[in-house]
Amino acid sequence: MKTHFRITLIMTLLAVSLFSCVNDMEVVNKYIDAETEPDLSGDNIEVLYSDSARLQTRMIAPLLKSYESAKEQRMEFPEGLHAWFYEKNGELKAEITANWAKHDLITDLWEARSNVVLTNDGGQKLETEQLFWDPAKGIVYSEKYPKITSKDGTVATGDTFTARQDFTEWKLSKGKATIILKDEEPEPEPENQP
Repeated sequence: MKTHFRITLIMTLLAVSLFSCVNDMEVVNKYIDAETEPDLSGDNIEVLYSDSARLQTRMIAPLLKSYESAKEQRMEFPEGLHAWFYEKNGELKAEITANWAKHDLITDLWEARSNVVLTNDGGQKLETEQLFWDPAKGIVYSEKYPKITSKDGTVATGDTFTARQDFTEWKLSKGKATIILKDEEPEPEPENQP
């Protein structure tokens, strides 16, 4: 009789302990702030975006935090990112680095901040402290003192910057430029012939 009582007691305690470990998500969510605690995070990530099996964008980042339960649904890259953009034929078209970035999952707008550098295959380099990318419109833009350096050393600055997302056909507002002129060697004088 004592053995039967012990087995019943052990089974009851085991059943209670198993069922008490079930987490009710409403209770758990009361203790987690969806605005500050990510739903998902990952270290040393690599993301590939493709269309019809053609690589369009490759991105690496030391840290990704995804906030899909927050009011502002977003992915943050608090330690920066490095991304490469490719043509349909696979050639590298542009490249960007930044110390911090965010992707708004509702609007699909990207923001990069702090030491943002965008280069294209034509040898042009944009440096700014904040850059936005709107994939739906196919543009990038900045309102934080953009500086563009061309392959020949020409430097252009302005108040704002707008360009196609591959960093071609760009415009500056209130732009200023420092143009590098190369000294041309004088043509040799013709020798006197007898």
